[in-house]
Amino acid sequence: MHRSQGLCKTISLILLIALLGACGGGGDGEAQSASTYTIGGQLSGLATGQRVSISNNGTDTLTLASNGAFNFPAVVPSNAAYAVTVRTQPAGQRCTVSQGSGNASGNVATVEVRCEALAPNTVTIGGNVSGLGAGKVVVLQNNGADDLSVSANGGFTFPTNVAANAAYAVSVLTQPAGQNCVLTQASGTASASVSSVELFCRNLVAGVVRPMYLSDTYREDRAGLLAQVNAQGANGYAYLTGFAANANDFVNLYVRDLPTTFTWEALDPQNTAAGLQAQLNAQGARGFAHSTFLVDSVLYVRAAGGLAPFSYELLPSQNTSAGFLSQANTQGERGFFFLGEFFIGGTTVAIYSRDSSSARYTYEMQTTTATATPDAFLTQANAQGQQGYRFIGEYVFSGNAGNDAFRSVYVRDTAQSATFEYQALPATASATALVTQANAEGELGSVFYGPVTFFPGGFSQPGVARHLYIRPVNCSGTLICRPASPL
Repeated sequence: MHRSQGLCKTISLILLIALLGACGGGGDGEAQSASTYTIGGQLSGLATGQRVSISNNGTDTLTLASNGAFNFPAVVPSNAAYAVTVRTQPAGQRCTVSQGSGNASGNVATVEVRCEALAPNTVTIGGNVSGLGAGKVVVLQNNGADDLSVSANGGFTFPTNVAANAAYAVSVLTQPAGQNCVLTQASGTASASVSSVELFCRNLVAGVVRPMYLSDTYREDRAGLLAQVNAQGANGYAYLTGFAANANDFVNLYVRDLPTTFTWEALDPQNTAAGLQAQLNAQGARGFAHSTFLVDSVLYVRAAGGLAPFSYELLPSQNTSAGFLSQANTQGERGFFFLGEFFIGGTTVAIYSRDSSSARYTYEMQTTTATATPDAFLTQANAQGQQGYRFIGEYVFSGNAGNDAFRSVYVRDTAQSATFEYQALPATASATALVTQANAEGELGSVFYGPVTFFPGGFSQPGVARHLYIRPVNCSGTLICRPASPL
């Protein structure tokens, strides 16, 4: 058996607002219209020559260079929420906001931004948060202490200064309910006040974060790839695969979909199945799961707070669908997931992996739709998905009789009641377009499976290339719910 790869509006409104704002004088005038209001207040304590940037609801940003009244440029609807935060602190000062949030039932002119000088030889640590849901709270720490509860998008600053040139390391202590927040630019040496820490929050989809993708320079050399995957892993991105959008557009594809960071190791390849199994299990005991095979190494990944330890079994490959189902279902009852096949030491082995979760797997096959239209595949896959089965690939069973060699394989975790929805979107002409497409689908809760080609006119005719997306519903765990790195 082997896997058959899918080849692989408006000016007048603005003027009206500006004119009315000029007449209103600091936000105390009449409402801009029957349904919108200004947000403003007073700034005090700002040192001469300094600037402070503030924002409302994390998006409407205003930079102030003198004390006195201010108004944000954008109005808000009646009864809409407002939340004013400091986005960028002035050098040598700390500014705080009071009476900065509420619901606008009239023009707001009560927000107070007060600035004061920092203690000598100290700096502030802060940044910006985006994507935090209304009513949600995330708790941050700096250097393992100095807890800060953040409840609005926009700027944040920790309450305690740090010594100039001291190290800082911002972390998430408590995630907001129903969301996952990931930090970037979160550590370093504070030679001046820091306002560059970024906290990005996304909604959870049935236990899985809406995935976010990026591409990086294509690397396949061991040292270069290892440096790249660990740099991306520190920012919460997991390596998926090398991806060829066309003959001249190769990239490495990454995804961020879990509340964690990743560490990678690359070990020398093995010559025998026994040697490979020993290496897999030694790494698994250390918390490193198998990721993929490269030409000159085997890539392993460890997720902070993951499902370690991992254990592996290598079994003889089966050349009939009945033999595969018997083997895979027996292993699945023991919690072992079929990762795929690998040729080593003159033989092909099936690789199974088990983690510390309670997952138990059962497998099912359907007639292949490789020579049908994408719609035919979607009909089959969505029917299977409503029964809790996720498509894992098309395989060829050389021992099957007649035209039954090609089969589509699906898997279900019997320990949960997840369902799956499928889409086959047009293939993109570039890697940049793929990332744009994948992130748009990810915002809807779908994960990128990979490229699939259909041959409705037969294999002798040009194929129809599609990108397959799978949307898990009520799915928890890290295997069938996530984008999968290929074996």
